[in-house]
Amino acid sequence: MSEQESSTNEGNLRKLAIREAHRDGAFAGLTSGLTGALVGSRLMGLNRNKTIFCGVLTGLLAGYFFTQAFEASNTSRINSSSFRVAG
Repeated sequence: MSEQESSTNEGNLRKLAIREAHRDGAFAGLTSGLTGALVGSRLMGLNRNKTIFCGVLTGLLAGYFFTQAFEASNTSRINSSSFRVAG
């Protein structure tokens, strides 16, 4: 395999890893937001507007941080597998 094919393949793997991280982060953010809204409404007794704000803020922050973590995990997995193949 030539070096150009190898770099193209690695670029495609990175794009796939980022796309999967975004998908998983969005799912984690959605479920965290729903859970945060439920906790805010039922357990903390917040009114409607505060519950919505709590759910949205929780979902956005959780989605962002989970996306960053999944992206780092996926890219490190790609780097370690490409290191094994090259080495």
